[in-house]
Amino acid sequence: MKITEDMLVKINELNTFIIEWCDHFEDYESDLIFSVDRIAETIGEEDNEEEIIYEFPGDDEYMELSIEELLKLSDDLKTIKIESNSLIKTDLKRYYIVKATDSDDDYFLKEYHEIQLKPQNGINVNLTNDSFIVALAAPKLKAYDEDYGGTINQYLAIEIIYENTENILSASDEKKLIDSYIFELADSTNIALRLSEIKNPSVEFEELREEAELNYTGELRDLEPFNEGMRLFVSAVQIEDQELKFFNFYKVLEHFSPIAVNIEANELMRKKLDSPKSSFENGDFIRSIFELANSMRDKFNDEDLIKAAFISCFDFIGIHQLLPETIKKQISKHLGGQELEYSTDRQKITTSCNIAAKIIYKTRNRIVHAKSNFAMTGEEIKGNEMEQLNAFMKEASSQAIRWYNRQPKHMQLEIIK
Repeated sequence: MKITEDMLVKINELNTFIIEWCDHFEDYESDLIFSVDRIAETIGEEDNEEEIIYEFPGDDEYMELSIEELLKLSDDLKTIKIESNSLIKTDLKRYYIVKATDSDDDYFLKEYHEIQLKPQNGINVNLTNDSFIVALAAPKLKAYDEDYGGTINQYLAIEIIYENTENILSASDEKKLIDSYIFELADSTNIALRLSEIKNPSVEFEELREEAELNYTGELRDLEPFNEGMRLFVSAVQIEDQELKFFNFYKVLEHFSPIAVNIEANELMRKKLDSPKSSFENGDFIRSIFELANSMRDKFNDEDLIKAAFISCFDFIGIHQLLPETIKKQISKHLGGQELEYSTDRQKITTSCNIAAKIIYKTRNRIVHAKSNFAMTGEEIKGNEMEQLNAFMKEASSQAIRWYNRQPKHMQLEIIK
């Protein structure tokens, strides 16, 4: 392509905008802006395939773009807007910052990121690792470190390209499109993506260090004998999505809840059989044994099972402060504003356990029955409290695993079905 003076004037306008938009490039103004002499020299060359070098901070990174590439990007670049550290927009493009949940997959996608969908309804969706627009956002946000990682190839982004403004989706529909793309990628490659953000690597390392220090455990407790709840627990810890994390923690409690019912049934039956021998000749007494067995069998429904776990499998009083405010308010209302303590009336403690268990059971139903005609009761935990609920569920599940291992062997069997 023959470079003209008009083209270089447009490049000067573009680079002036970039310098004013991101002050990092002020130091490179002489390289980015064509002087009158340089314009004349460039257009006078026979083979004037001029390329512009943009120096980026961190690890001496740079991008080299041809005049033709820059002119194509010009309209987009002049409308660049950082919506958040996770989303960079222009008039016709969107860049959602993402990363793979597995570090090996993240490396693979950065090396082989040319994964595209066919354009649909005037919309194109790609995965990109070398977008000039994303690269510009990092120094604008001051999200870089000169010694740890650069700003160009550090980030993966899902790129949405609209053919015209009439095709632009609403924010909610755009998010659905991103979720659909992430699904198709997972289905085709077995690689799971999640939304991420542009960060200063040194700040991120510091945050990780502080988190590690906060959660530091100098010495582990003695190893527990393996039980199936451990596998479910580890799976829950690894899951990013808060609802799916909750569901796996719930499965831990659900796994042990029949044991709790069995223990109660065994104790009640033993007391019944401690009656005088003469009672065994009484028909009403015999029928009462069957009634007791049937009543305990009736407790093997999902709601009563989780209630039994809350009462027996962990120290509800000790960890109830980890519950979301929605549940704590319900318990406080039941207690008349009093604190739930070990000295609280036993029946009030049981009812408090049942209140929490019922709300958590209904939340589990909302997640399990994720269908359009599922009727919400209004008691379910909302999405903004799921992370707090999981803090409670994690501790409850951990205690349930250890509680189970303390039970005598004959109690670790599901006797009543």
